[in-house]
Amino acid sequence: MPNGKVGDHPFTDIVHHGRDLYSARAAGLVREIARLADDGTRRFLQDLLMRDFNEYDSPDIARLEKVLLELRDRLVQEAKERGYEVD
Repeated sequence: MPNGKVGDHPFTDIVHHGRDLYSARAAGLVREIARLADDGTRRFLQDLLMRDFNEYDSPDIARLEKVLLELRDRLVQEAKERGYEVD
């Protein structure tokens, strides 16, 4: 059972433990998404990382970065449409 330590889950490794899994760009995007996202979107991202981009299964980093970039851009656009100032 996961207990919050390094290596338990890629999302917590990146967001809470500051590890740059996959690549520095991917980790930065995950952190940005975590700040922008609601709980449902964060759970979606957590599931996606574990299921489709498990670090031990030689994940396609370029594909991951593309997926993360698209998700981040969508979240930024939605925030702007709601009137939030987003960097």
